[in-house]
Amino acid sequence: MGTVDEQGVVTMQELLVSSLATADAQTKLLIEKGLITEAEFMEKLSADKAVY
Repeated sequence: MGTVDEQGVVTMQELLVSSLATADAQTKLLIEKGLITEAEFMEKLSADKAVY
């Protein structure tokens, strides 16, 4: 997803965007397959955000 320079380094921004895109795709897939509901995901996300 990110570009790598000559030394094999990816920027922090590229790493963050890649991680967010991966998490988004995984979450959408879990919801689409019926393994979790959107409400369950949002509830867990809210609970975890409170910890951070």
